[in-house]
Amino acid sequence: MASCMEAHPDMTPEAMMDLIAQCPPGPWPNAWGTWDNTIEAHRLLIDQYIDNLMPSRVTYSQERGIVIAGGGLKYFPSVWVNVNLLRHFGCTLPIQLWYLGDTEMDPYMKRLLEPLGVECIDAREIEKQHPCRILCGWELKLYATLHSPFAQVLFLDADNGVVCDPTYLFDCEEYKRHGAVFWPDYACWTLKPGVWKVFGMMDMAEPEVAEHERAFESGQYLIDKRRCDRELRLSLFYAEHSDFTFQHVYGDKECFHLSWRRLGSDYAMPSAGPGWNVHTIVQFDFRGQILFQHRCQDKWRFGGNRFVDSLANEQLCFDLVQQLASKWTGVLWRNEQPTEKEQHVIDSIRGKKALYRRVGYDERVLEFTTDAMIGEGAAECERCWHMNQLGDEMILTLARLDRPTCHLRKRDERTWTGQWLEYEQMPIELVFLES
Repeated sequence: MASCMEAHPDMTPEAMMDLIAQCPPGPWPNAWGTWDNTIEAHRLLIDQYIDNLMPSRVTYSQERGIVIAGGGLKYFPSVWVNVNLLRHFGCTLPIQLWYLGDTEMDPYMKRLLEPLGVECIDAREIEKQHPCRILCGWELKLYATLHSPFAQVLFLDADNGVVCDPTYLFDCEEYKRHGAVFWPDYACWTLKPGVWKVFGMMDMAEPEVAEHERAFESGQYLIDKRRCDRELRLSLFYAEHSDFTFQHVYGDKECFHLSWRRLGSDYAMPSAGPGWNVHTIVQFDFRGQILFQHRCQDKWRFGGNRFVDSLANEQLCFDLVQQLASKWTGVLWRNEQPTEKEQHVIDSIRGKKALYRRVGYDERVLEFTTDAMIGEGAAECERCWHMNQLGDEMILTLARLDRPTCHLRKRDERTWTGQWLEYEQMPIELVFLES
C-alpha cells in the first residue's frame, strides 16, 4: 500500500489524487494541505465528484425527524438534557441519536433514552453499507443527516438545548421556499477571500462578495433532503476529506457553506446574528425570538457547571443533570439496573472462577465476586465485570474502574471469547471452571 509520507510538493496534481485515493487519510507530511499540488488535486477531485453527482433515488421511511450526534461520556449528559427539553416542550418528532461504536454508547445508556422515544444508531454499523473515507468526529454530523431515515431533518448538536418546541420551523415560509435553513456565526468566522480561492470559487473570493458572506454556525440546521440531496452529499464529500478541508475551514459548519455556494444553491438564514450569554451561543428564529441555546463552552457534566440566571430553563437543566446522575455513574458498560434476563446470567456467574487467557501472552484465574468486582487475579485492566444484553446476545465486560477492557460473547456453556479493546488487542478466552 502507498504511504501518505510519499507525498511531496513536486508531484503532479494527478499523482497527488492517486495517492489520496490509495492511502489511508494521513498522517501527511507537514504543510501538505497548503501545497499548490494538494490544493489543485482537491479542486479536481471536487470537480469530478460534482460531474458524477446524479439525482438520488433514495426514499425515506419517515417525513420529519430530529438527528443528534453525540455519544460518549463527554456528550451524554448534554444529550440527556437536550432530549428531555424537547419532550418537556411537547415536541413529538422522532429522534435519532447517532454515535461511533460501542466505546461511545452501551445498552444501558440506550435503555435510559428509550422512554423518551430516542432511537440510537451506531454509525459504524451503517458505515459497513455506506463507507465513509473519514468518520471520526465532526464528519458524523453530515453522515448522520444524510443516512437518517427522515426526508426532512432538524439537526441539533448534543449541547444545544431548545427553549420551545421547534417543530414549527418545518412550516416556516423561509424554509419551504429554499429547502434549507442555516444559522449565522459571528463575523470573526467570515471566510476570507483566500479560502474561497483554495476551493476554486473565484467569484466568491471577490472582496465585495466575501466580506458580506455570513459564516455558518452548525449547532443546528434544517434540511429537506429531497430538495437538497446534491448539496448535502457534496457537503459530506468535503467532510470526508477533512484531512484537507479542516486545514482551511473550521470544522463541519463551512462544509455546508462551501457546498451550497459551489452548486449555486439558495438557503434561508435568520437575519438576527448570534447572541452570546457567558458560555452559550444564542440563536434566533425568523421572528427574532430565541430558539436555541448552544452551550458550547460549558457542556453538561455531573459537577462544575456554571449557573446563569439569564439563560432560559437553567434550573430545569440542572435538575435534569441531577436526575441523570441518580441513574447513571458515567462509566461505559456498567449496567446499573440489569433486566431480568441479564440478572439471570449475572447470578449464574457470581462467585465462580474462570481461567482467563490472553491468547499468545499469558493466563491466570479470575474470581467473579458477588459485588461485580474481580477478586483473585485482579489487575489494573481487570478490576470489575458487567453484563449487558446487546440484541439477542449477552455481553460480559471485563473492565478497569473507569472503562471497559474487553467485551466477551458466549461460545458455549463454559467459554466466553472476545479481544482486548486497547493496546495489543489480543484475543481473549475465558473458561469458567467446574465448581
